[in-house]
Amino acid sequence: MGDRRMAEIKTEDGSLYVYTHWHGSQLPAMARAAAKAAACRLGDESYWVRIVVDQLCKDGRDQDTGFGLMLKPNHEDSYNGDSPSVILDAKTGKVKVIGGK
Repeated sequence: MGDRRMAEIKTEDGSLYVYTHWHGSQLPAMARAAAKAAACRLGDESYWVRIVVDQLCKDGRDQDTGFGLMLKPNHEDSYNGDSPSVILDAKTGKVKVIGGK
């Protein structure tokens, strides 16, 4: 049960994956809002990624469930099989939605 999805945050050095257990159907909109919030730091990858992660996980702050971070995707994305539903590019600031409705 749940509404599971993954977002991939692509950087020059590799990718960081954000897993959500309860907000999957909202993830495309959340990713677009996160990229917009981080736009002021585009070109400063470490700050841009931090802002994106902070925005994506803000509904899980101070909770011990709901969101996870990983360097290799190992959680199910029930919306898009084993691939991330959303890819955020730290170099361009663009958001790509894959599969889904």
